[in-house]
Amino acid sequence: MKIKSAMLYVAIFALGAFTTWVVPQVLKYTHGHHDYSQQMEKHHGAGEEGQMMHAHDEVNMPGLQGKDTSEDEVNELKAIFNNHKKIMRSVENIPNGIRTITETKDDELRDAIVSHVVGMVSRLEEKRNPQIIIQSPTLDVLFEDSSSIKTELKMTELGVEVTQTSANPGIIEALQKHAREVSDMAERGMVSVHERMSK
Repeated sequence: MKIKSAMLYVAIFALGAFTTWVVPQVLKYTHGHHDYSQQMEKHHGAGEEGQMMHAHDEVNMPGLQGKDTSEDEVNELKAIFNNHKKIMRSVENIPNGIRTITETKDDELRDAIVSHVVGMVSRLEEKRNPQIIIQSPTLDVLFEDSSSIKTELKMTELGVEVTQTSANPGIIEALQKHAREVSDMAERGMVSVHERMSK
């Protein structure tokens, strides 16, 4: 009887020691990685059998928060999503990239759009992925090889024109896909985001 108790004690001690070692290792491995499934669960909430449940806060928009975002950046995104119907956008696929024009007649919204675009271009150059909860995985591809992207900005009367090119076929494809995603968000707002994230 004493032998069984001693063995049980040893087993419990070993399990505790193992857990003490494993948990920090797992946290160390996962820290800093962009896990979209965890982000989606945080944003939507998990239902039965792993199904995502919509629990949206249209005022605070927590899905616009990122691992590396400022309050100003989040507020710019809120302004853009809340007023997406006021945005006029055109996209031209060119052989080595894209040319986009994003405009609005709303002065405050225009400021938010231009600031967001300039900020994202700077982030690409500095490889500072904001890792926003609702962010498309396409952006991760662009940030991973951002040094191969050449960007030209030009102010228009009502907004900003962006030309982005690359010699990398994979990056060209990602640039064109992201441009389509942004246009869809400009047209349909959060509906577009929710559809993409539920796929």
